[in-house]
Formats: sequence, C-alpha cells, structure tokens
Amino acid sequence: MKKIHLRNTPEDFNGRLETYPHYIIIEHLASWMKPVNYLEIGVRWGDVYNLVNPFAENCYLVDINFLDITYTSNSKKFEMTSDDFFKIINPSLKFDMVFIDGDHSKEQVYKDFINVKDKVIEDGFVILHDTSPCDERMTLPGYSNNCWEAMLDIKQHHRDEWEYITLPFNPGLTLMKKMNINKQLAWK
Repeated sequence: MKKIHLRNTPEDFNGRLETYPHYIIIEHLASWMKPVNYLEIGVRWGDVYNLVNPFAENCYLVDINFLDITYTSNSKKFEMTSDDFFKIINPSLKFDMVFIDGDHSKEQVYKDFINVKDKVIEDGFVILHDTSPCDERMTLPGYSNNCWEAMLDIKQHHRDEWEYITLPFNPGLTLMKKMNINKQLAWK
C-alpha cells in the first residue's frame, strides 16, 4: 500500500505544487474561530488573506513586497521583514490566529515562531506552511527549502506549551494550538 504522503504526490512542477489546497483548512479554521487579531507573515498573492479576512476583526499583514491586490479597511499592511515587524508592534497586542509562510528558511521560520509565541492567546493557533515536503525536490530554495526543519526544533523545545499536528499533503501544513500540556478542557 502506498504511504499516505505519496498518494497525491505531484509528478512534475508544471505550476502545481500542492496536492491539497491548504487554504481551505485555514479558511475553515478562521470561520470557526472568528479571530479578533489575525497575523499573516508572507502574504504574496493574498490567497489565504482573502479567505480569512471576512472572519477576522483585524488583519495584520507582513510581507517584504506587497502585490497589487485589494485590502480591506480592517487590514494593516507592514511592508517589511517579520523581524522588523516584531520590533515595532505594540507589545500588548495578542493574536488569535497566526499564519507563517514568509521566508522559507529553517532559521527564519523558527525565529518567527519564537517572536510570536508569547503574542498568541491561550487556545490560539499558529499555522506553519511547507512543513512536510513530499520529496527532495520540494526542499529546494524557492519551494519549501528547509523550513520544515523548524518544526523539529519547535517540537523539541516547546512541547509543553503547544499541541500540534502536521498534515502530510505536499508541501505540508502544521496546526499548532497554544495550550498547557496538562490542560484538556478549554473551559477549565
């Protein structure tokens, strides 16, 4: 029997790199959560932003080069690196939902997580993209690169604060929920 992560592996690049549209899962999560403050690092064409925005009170968008798409009045654009964003953002601001899909290096994804982890509310979510590339070609710069390795460090150093699952469709999506390891019921 073919392994799960290989059941829908793209045969060639031809512009189709994802074997399942990750933004559908993120949209569903946003429709359920209705985030007060949503942060997206790496907006690019706005595919995820456009789906999350209708459910979010405030969208904080960080990208080094915003493309010409429509942004609504509840959105604040920060055209800069995520490092610079975290230097200027109000320290008391908390996020319900964060999507990290900017620089695809292991070091920067881990750094983005470290910078945001204390800014996420309890029971809030951090979502990482490109965390389960299907094969070696997907680990090339310009694709997933080595950002999937950041999840290994997160699991090693932060498992007492976060629950997580990596969905193995190419190039992968990791859902992380901020929650003390000894807590199961959100209402307790």
